[in-house]
Amino acid sequence: MGRTPLLVMCALLVALPAVQAQAAAGDKELARVRGTVEYQLADEPFRPIAGSLVVPDDALAVTLADSRALLRLPDSSTVDIGARARVRVGAFNALASEKPTTLTVELGAIHFTIRHPAGAHANYVFVTPTAQVAVRGTEGYLVAGPRGTDFYCADCTAGDVTVQVGPTAYTLTTGQQIIVVGSDAATANVTVVKAPCVNPAAIAISAGKLGRNVPPERQVDTTDSLSADPLLAPAPSPRP
Repeated sequence: MGRTPLLVMCALLVALPAVQAQAAAGDKELARVRGTVEYQLADEPFRPIAGSLVVPDDALAVTLADSRALLRLPDSSTVDIGARARVRVGAFNALASEKPTTLTVELGAIHFTIRHPAGAHANYVFVTPTAQVAVRGTEGYLVAGPRGTDFYCADCTAGDVTVQVGPTAYTLTTGQQIIVVGSDAATANVTVVKAPCVNPAAIAISAGKLGRNVPPERQVDTTDSLSADPLLAPAPSPRP
C-alpha cells in the first residue's frame, strides 16, 4: 500500500481543557478530557474515569469514539491520547536508572511532549506493533494501527529520535515523517519523508494549539476521524 495524500495533510488540533488535579511526585496521572475514558488493571473489568487518577504500572488506558485523555508523567512530560485509542502505561524510570520509560501504543493516535531534564536528556520508548520510537526530549505525533505505524517529528533535534523497524534504525529530525506500512516489522515497507507540517488527518487530537508552522490554507478540521487514516481503518475496537 503506498503513501496517500492523507498522510501529508495538516491537522487542526482541538483546544485541550485544563485538567485541575495534579499528580504527586513520582506518580503517573491519567485524566479524562472529554467523552469516555477507561482504564484496566491486569484482567480486571474496564473502569471509567470521571476526572483524573493516579495509575499504576502497566495500566491500560482506553478512549472510545469522540473522546480524549491526557497522561501526565512525573518529569512534566505529557501524552495526549486521541479517540478510539489503546495505550499501555509502563513504569516511569528516572534518568538515573538508565532504563527507558516505555509506553505501548497498541492502537490509535497520540501527541507527546517529552521534557529535557535540567542538564540531561529524557529517555522514553514508544512501542507499536511494528516499531519502537526512542525519544530524548521531543515533541511528536504517533499513529499505530493494524496496517502499520506513522510517526512525525514536530520538534526533534539531531540525536533525539531513533525509530527501530525490525533490524534497521532510522534517525529523524524536525519535520521528518516515517511511515511503516505492514503488520510485520520484518517485511514492512518503510518510507522517510520531509513533511511540511503535522501529518495524518488522524491526528486531530487535543493539544491546545495549532500544529507547528501550519499555514491557514493547510489546516483541516479532522476531529475524531481516525477511520480516515489508512493505517487505522478499519480499526478494531479499543477494548481488546
